[in-house]
Amino acid sequence: MKTQINHTIVVAISVLFSMTCQAQKAISGSISNYTGGEKLIAFYDMISKETMEIGTIHEEGNFSIPLDENYLKTIKLKAENAKAKAPEGWEIEFKTVATTFECSGLMVEYENGGALVAGMPDLEVKAKNAEWDESVMYAVSNPEIANWLYSYGEKNSAQGYYLQWFFVEEPASAKAECLWQTSVSTGETYNNKTIINLELQKGWNIIKYNIAEVFTDANGKIIPSKTEISRIDRIPDNIQWVVVK
Repeated sequence: MKTQINHTIVVAISVLFSMTCQAQKAISGSISNYTGGEKLIAFYDMISKETMEIGTIHEEGNFSIPLDENYLKTIKLKAENAKAKAPEGWEIEFKTVATTFECSGLMVEYENGGALVAGMPDLEVKAKNAEWDESVMYAVSNPEIANWLYSYGEKNSAQGYYLQWFFVEEPASAKAECLWQTSVSTGETYNNKTIINLELQKGWNIIKYNIAEVFTDANGKIIPSKTEISRIDRIPDNIQWVVVK
């Protein structure tokens, strides 16, 4: 009897940029006190299994990353091409508004929660002709938050915010105030609150994750205890682009 093996890629972090977009369809910024020389901005494409170059950091720290205005269409086309060459049972499962913006199983009020979502991947920073040097660029209000993100929560967090970019297939919304008790390694518990207030537009959305409050355990570990998730119209003036390695 033949057994079918399912191979699924969940597109939670996006996998493709278009390099032909107009300049106004781009994320532009500057890294303060940058001394790394000219570097490439890249990401790992989960479909092609290749590293894709999408921008350049110039010697003075300026950069621009073009955004594809038909992002999901481009990803779907690439996924169909990959599926034709993939093993039987291979498929891609796209994330939706409801599976992207959730509250650990607690109630969230959605409008068009089934709308497909693809998010910008981690922005790798590497030298030309290098496979990967483990450097990642973040948009944050505080460098400590960049270090916390890079460590997947192992390092201390801080109050402040970070930004992420999501492409949404159709207009949608998500609203919730989620509160649950969370235990830490010291045996302590704290109230962990997430407030979601999202009115998402079709196309690219800048999502702000504001860490409004933190909890410090008996060992001095600092953990977010209140996070506010909202959509904003433009990149804040006080944003810091931080490269962590």
